[in-house]
Amino acid sequence: MSDRPHLRNSSRLSVWLTGLGWLALVLVLLSFVPARALSTTDTAFIATLGLIGLWRWSWGGFHMLRAWAFTRKVFPMIRRRAEADASVQHRHVAVVILSWKMGDAMNAAVYANLFRDILDNGGGGTVVAAVSSDQDEAVISHVHRNTDPLGQIRLAFTRQDGTGKRSAMADALARLRELGVPPDCPGILMDGDTLVQPGLIRRTAPILLHQPNIGALTVDNTPLVAGGMMDREWYRLRMAQRHVYMSSMAMSGRVLVLTGRWSMFRSQILMHPNFAANLLEDVLHHPRLGRIVMLTGDDKSTWRWVIEAGWDITYVPDEVIYCLESLPGKGFLADTIGLQKRWFGNMVRGGAKALRLGPRKLGWFTYLALLDQKASMWTPLMGVVFFGLAALIHDPVFFIIFLLWISFTRTVHSGLTGLIARRWHPIFPALTYYGQIVGAAIKIFVNHNPNVQKWTRQNTGGAAVDRAALVRADSKLMLSASLAGFVAVVVMLTNVTAASNRFDFAADTTAAELVYGR
Repeated sequence: MSDRPHLRNSSRLSVWLTGLGWLALVLVLLSFVPARALSTTDTAFIATLGLIGLWRWSWGGFHMLRAWAFTRKVFPMIRRRAEADASVQHRHVAVVILSWKMGDAMNAAVYANLFRDILDNGGGGTVVAAVSSDQDEAVISHVHRNTDPLGQIRLAFTRQDGTGKRSAMADALARLRELGVPPDCPGILMDGDTLVQPGLIRRTAPILLHQPNIGALTVDNTPLVAGGMMDREWYRLRMAQRHVYMSSMAMSGRVLVLTGRWSMFRSQILMHPNFAANLLEDVLHHPRLGRIVMLTGDDKSTWRWVIEAGWDITYVPDEVIYCLESLPGKGFLADTIGLQKRWFGNMVRGGAKALRLGPRKLGWFTYLALLDQKASMWTPLMGVVFFGLAALIHDPVFFIIFLLWISFTRTVHSGLTGLIARRWHPIFPALTYYGQIVGAAIKIFVNHNPNVQKWTRQNTGGAAVDRAALVRADSKLMLSASLAGFVAVVVMLTNVTAASNRFDFAADTTAAELVYGR
């Protein structure tokens, strides 16, 4: 972990400077755009709209409306009913927490907070800590003795071997089964760099247990980031977007992931032997690449097991965990691209398996959301291809128009996201577009190379990378063909060719002079 302080927010100075810089950029772009290009009757303006743009904005707007309805109307009603049910209060809680080389200070802070939260709930608990050394055990045991002098919490340890979260989690779950916990109590899977506050279990467990159809839930994440303003706001934007998407999907009882940071399950799910076996041996059978062992993406595996078992999964938008984050240190671009390769690789592999469950098992909205993930990897690139070709073939002013359009639309998009998630920074519009474009490119890559996977902190992924070398030629060929086909479709739909004068400002100006005499 980084030695720099983990901060929740950027300074006010960065907010003002970034906001003024963004406004200045928009004004400069406006000064370079011909007045005719901003007319609603101009082809350049109309070309930015169309059926695809209408679809994307309608779909995104629908998610935002659902998120607003869930957070402001539906969930408060759910909470009131759950908190009025005395039978689901103060249950024993089981926790599996994975701590891989976190360091003494991190372990002390994380486990002290966890033990206090369990004691605050009032029903005692069982904690299985998967650690990496004797030193970890000594520090955590010391914190346990000081925090829980009455011994209301059972503490046990398993040792991680560094081969990945899946094996560590399976071992810890096996240890939990040996210890035993009461039936139908809350169980938690969490990472060793997640800080909780007293009251989290007490306020979330009733929501899980009161609703008999709910098998698991997860909560909002607030990143505490060690790094510069860009690093911090990149994480904060991702969590704001996650909050909106999770809240929308919770309206259908099917959030799309049970984050490994902190998720709560009914104990009968955690204690089921097949739950751990699925984590350890989850496999994707790909029509071209064959059998792909799922190395990363344990949160996708747990989510799918709960859905297959017939349970719903929900989201608690008014409770938060604090995630200690820091980019690896190779530079903003390299770090964010590397992380997104892992995240989107998990999304592609997990989504492919989930779609095979079908709409009846998933629910129609969840099924459509998973299908949309496949389409959304291409749509952000349409503007890049169209305006890039228009600028090269017809007039460089199309590049300025494109930047202006992006500035406006991403400000609106990030502003609505920030309104619902109640967090915003003037750098969000730029980071929103960066995430869409870079994310789209990464999704396309991992969609053609789903076997390439690597965990950033442990010794996993070596076999997958070796296997990737065996299929690299055909994966590259299919990727190149897909990109060429995509460009051809954009050209065909927009007719942005040298032979077309639809996008020729010079031709429009000459025509106007002939017609209007000016």
